[in-house]
Amino acid sequence: MEYVYEDKRIPLQIRRLMLFNQVCRVAKKRPDEIVHLAGYSTIAFSIIYSKKDKKYTAFGGEFKYAHTRQEVIEQGLDKLPHDDTVMCAIMVKRQAFTKAARTPLGLLINWNKHVKNRTYMCLEDNVKSFFKVNDELEMDYPPHKFYGKLVASADLPLWDNKSA
Repeated sequence: MEYVYEDKRIPLQIRRLMLFNQVCRVAKKRPDEIVHLAGYSTIAFSIIYSKKDKKYTAFGGEFKYAHTRQEVIEQGLDKLPHDDTVMCAIMVKRQAFTKAARTPLGLLINWNKHVKNRTYMCLEDNVKSFFKVNDELEMDYPPHKFYGKLVASADLPLWDNKSA
């Protein structure tokens, strides 16, 4: 099924509102659960509907850097059965990007405030929620390339049309 919010002819803010409407409908049917559109959006975007408060909250991801072995253990990244010991890592931390809102329009307004002028990295397809670094800083993903940037999905119109 082709999603209308992927049509580039529709203005960005209208496509964002259509996306929030679609996910909010699903979230209302499954209260107090994390709801996202598809596998490619799990890290970058999700919504929770609180049945108690009757409000929606949109979550996004931001890249964080685990500097020490202890931070890696706290993130649960040290339990990889077939890999080397992870000493430091880039990971994605899910956090609320909006205040609780009663409508998708309220979410959109808060979302726009949060992501405005923030840099982001666009991920395609299913990507694991962290990248091993282990002091090999000349790899394809050095910490400074990702740290503090928002996690974006290539197929979702949730970030401003600017280059990362």
